[in-house]
Amino acid sequence: MLTTYTVKSKNTNNVWEFKYDLNGNLKAFNVLEGVLSKKQVEWLFRQGKFPMEEIDVKENWIPNLKQNFEIIIGEVDLSFDAFWNAYNKKVGKRKMAENLWNRLSKAEKLLVMLSIPRYKNYLKYYPKQDMMYATTYLNQEAYKNDYKVAG
Repeated sequence: MLTTYTVKSKNTNNVWEFKYDLNGNLKAFNVLEGVLSKKQVEWLFRQGKFPMEEIDVKENWIPNLKQNFEIIIGEVDLSFDAFWNAYNKKVGKRKMAENLWNRLSKAEKLLVMLSIPRYKNYLKYYPKQDMMYATTYLNQEAYKNDYKVAG
């Protein structure tokens, strides 16, 4: 579950891609077209313009860099396939899980996607506990549980 910002330079052929997780943390930076010039490296990395958090793009890049860049925001993928791949326990009844998924509101889908990494981390600390089937996870609203690890 990543939000993608595609940044296209109006002055060069450069196209950059930044991907952030649902908590706004940078997960990937790619140069899709062009090559970073020395000036761009200086600006991005030495002058501190590199957007390590999504809020930097939203509050600084989008309002202040319109003159030089076109910034395209990709929506968070809340499709069933995105859930199925993120949950990644591909056993059980896929069609039933998809029907449960389709009944969720957008807010619930976001909650589910945010909960998956916490749930998987929780399971690492309790290896004797089996991961729920996707249908169980959705049907029992396990995504609403607080998966804290004692430590």
